[in-house]
Amino acid sequence: MKNRTKGVIAGAAGVALLAGGTTFALWSDSASVAGGVITNGNLDVAPVGTPAWQDVSDDRADGPHAIDIDTWRMVPGDVAEGTYGFQVALEGDNLVAELKVDTADPAATLPTGMSVTYDVRDADGKVLASDVALGADTTLRFRAPREGRAAGSPTDTDAVVVDRTEVKTGADATANLTVVVTATFAYGTPDQVSVQETTTLGGLAVTLEQVRSGTDFTATTPTPAP
Repeated sequence: MKNRTKGVIAGAAGVALLAGGTTFALWSDSASVAGGVITNGNLDVAPVGTPAWQDVSDDRADGPHAIDIDTWRMVPGDVAEGTYGFQVALEGDNLVAELKVDTADPAATLPTGMSVTYDVRDADGKVLASDVALGADTTLRFRAPREGRAAGSPTDTDAVVVDRTEVKTGADATANLTVVVTATFAYGTPDQVSVQETTTLGGLAVTLEQVRSGTDFTATTPTPAP
């Protein structure tokens, strides 16, 4: 083979080698930022302590005083009051919730002359619902505290603002919602009507459920999770 031919073949092989083993980079760049953290809020309700009962009869000279409901015996003209404490906690910029008080109906077992109602009060003792017949449900509207939260103009004035974002424990576990049950034995009940009869009070259930309705929300329903 002539030298000239050998040179052409070698040159072609060199071009092929370069084409197969070399890449030509164009300009590029990259940058990154921190991803951030999204923190979920909270919705919680829990009982606090044990129910406390008092004799609150208007004509008692010693005024309201603590009683043991298991040993105290009621007579016509007496009024007894039991206080049940609960903690309600809400955290979330858009969190509004309905609180439902569900009481067992004692009507079928109430002795003649007896009546039982309940009130719902906030942390300051303000009455939120009053003289509700035991057995009838009550629904109240609450919202999370928004001080220091994201921008916006909350206008939900029909909701009670909850004063805490988490349920507390130990010595800090104080009630910010109370259900007060009032049992009254009518003055003037004659003869021996209802002597030694009993009034059985059923349980109290307090349910807290998030809602997305009211003055802070439109009628549009959010898309549910898949």
